[in-house]
Amino acid sequence: MQIVETGPDDERFAAWCEVWAATQRADRPGEAPRPASDHVALGRRLTTPGGSVAGTHRAAVDDGAVVGALRLLLPQRDNPSVAHLDVAVSPASRRRGIGTALLTEGVRLAAAAGRRSLVAEVDEPGPDTPGRAFARAHGWTCDLQETRRDLLLPVPGERLAALEAEAVAASAGYAVVTWRDRTSDALLDDRALLSRRMSTDAPSGDVPVGEEDWDAARVREQEEVTLARGRTVLSAGALHDGRLVAFTDLHVPLARPERASQSGTLVLREHRGHRLGARVKIAVLRELAATLPAVRRISTYNSDGNRPMVAVNEALGFRPAGRLSTWSTRL
Repeated sequence: MQIVETGPDDERFAAWCEVWAATQRADRPGEAPRPASDHVALGRRLTTPGGSVAGTHRAAVDDGAVVGALRLLLPQRDNPSVAHLDVAVSPASRRRGIGTALLTEGVRLAAAAGRRSLVAEVDEPGPDTPGRAFARAHGWTCDLQETRRDLLLPVPGERLAALEAEAVAASAGYAVVTWRDRTSDALLDDRALLSRRMSTDAPSGDVPVGEEDWDAARVREQEEVTLARGRTVLSAGALHDGRLVAFTDLHVPLARPERASQSGTLVLREHRGHRLGARVKIAVLRELAATLPAVRRISTYNSDGNRPMVAVNEALGFRPAGRLSTWSTRL
């Protein structure tokens, strides 16, 4: 078995993508895996100079077949001591030391890049997930646990109307706006501030990451990459005195729109207590029903300690559907 460099323009990359698809089919058999085009677009972003995140890819090759995959992400504008690591091994090739070899290679590459903290996420659709046992066996620490919650669509109209009426009554003086894929120039700086605050205000447990450096250019970079990955994004925000003070983003993969992902929701601390989180989420749900009715399920992840957001999601009808854990190690 060899570990070789690969990338979106390499002939092995299609097989690298299939490793991820095979693991997702095994772990969540009822869901379609991420398409290869998504990995290709992300891979090109990571290997194009000048972006906010750089990265590299490695493939574990055994007898000519790609049986394992490694992706290393290196923040460029902030968190200079941190690397994010993703490892996958084809289900038929597990328990042969391939994951350990890839992890060792990832640690070596991170150290060579001057990184001292490694972070990885483990999707846990049920108990005894192989990724959790793998991380623990290699001495990594679980720094954050989140619950995945799914919302089946459509939401009953009477439930949505009642929640919306309560939220509107609690948020006098605020207006709600929606947009798709591209933030207006007038709101761009406010949107960047919300992303910066998201990196510090959202519960992160003991994960060794700090504030992210966001500005208008980085928002535009993220929007371009998301479109390149074949996703459309429905967004809603709350305005106060013309300034954007809350947002939510809903990502829909256009090739397989049945399941969408709520990627982030934040209300600036100084504007909390007015039901703005509920109000912007309801606005996006209404926009989704009107423009993308093929979506049948929305998934979101929340720390159980984030009770205000969990309460909003539960009121809308989100129900537990697994967990996501974040692990780290220090070099």
